[in-house]
Amino acid sequence: MTLSRRDHIRLLSEPGPVMLVSVAAIRGSTPREVGAFMLITPDAISGTIGGGNLEHQVTRRVREGLDAGADNLPLAEIVRFPLGPGLGQCCGGSVEVGFHLLGGVAKEMLRSVLTEIETAPARADGHWVTVPTDCSDIARVSGTHAKMLSDSFGAARGGIVTLNGAETLCLRLDDARTPIWVFGAGHVGKAVVQALAPLPFDIQLIDSRDDFLAGVEGENIQVCQSDKPETEVADIPAGAHVLIVTHNHALDFDICRAALGRGDLGFVGMIGSQTKRARFIRRLSDRGLNAVEIGRLTCPIGIQGISGKQPAVIAASVAAQMLSVRDAQMANAQTPKSASDGLGNA
Repeated sequence: MTLSRRDHIRLLSEPGPVMLVSVAAIRGSTPREVGAFMLITPDAISGTIGGGNLEHQVTRRVREGLDAGADNLPLAEIVRFPLGPGLGQCCGGSVEVGFHLLGGVAKEMLRSVLTEIETAPARADGHWVTVPTDCSDIARVSGTHAKMLSDSFGAARGGIVTLNGAETLCLRLDDARTPIWVFGAGHVGKAVVQALAPLPFDIQLIDSRDDFLAGVEGENIQVCQSDKPETEVADIPAGAHVLIVTHNHALDFDICRAALGRGDLGFVGMIGSQTKRARFIRRLSDRGLNAVEIGRLTCPIGIQGISGKQPAVIAASVAAQMLSVRDAQMANAQTPKSASDGLGNA
């Protein structure tokens, strides 16, 4: 269980009012992404919306209201905070902060969802709740409606949409991990997995060698022994990223060809040199892949300017690259303008 989520559950289990404070919308440069949230009570805080003076002012606003009596506070409001000279933060953007005062039923709803995240298997579509911008009622979103939100927001963790004609804040409460498949459990593959493990990724490590997979474990790591790793490409979920770092160039080629042929995957990267890339491009073309498919291959992997060949160095470079790819996905996520009737009650 993450420390922040454990604190959320503890605060929601205690008596008294709790203010859910969330990043509902942003413009320009901001400390946190849309969907980040925190909980504030008269004497405790869990989570963060970015720290600094923004969080200080938000906390003071909530606590002054709670001290005056929760009955006098609005159930919900969205307040815009410019991050310029007024707050003394140099980000330069602005944040629309959602304030939702949670009573007993809403607290229990939020607590139960957060508890389920820690005790139940991860759900590909995530754990979502909706909060109308004009009230503190929280509704759980599941099934096809959760998939719709997950597909609409992509790697983003939420935002304001129109549901049944009303503006509603959608929040994804789990870590919104991006699936990534790593082929090859050698020195580099294991180092890459180790570098990615603390980051927001769900990792699948595939190798034909049982002994190389032994001992690889983690909350967000699954291992798969396959005599023909290239056949596992068919099971990769759409949008997932692929890293190819096997011990065998022929196997690299077969996995690469299968991944590029899918057309619905995210980043497809392979360890190697420019010479290896040129050779593979010729072979892929000879096997019938077109220029668009081949153009999706990134080889060598890793960010430019890092020339070290040690596994840990390669892994750090690749992890930075994957975070950059993920951030680009989040920036390009399209907020849905409306949603099907009944989503708020799903």
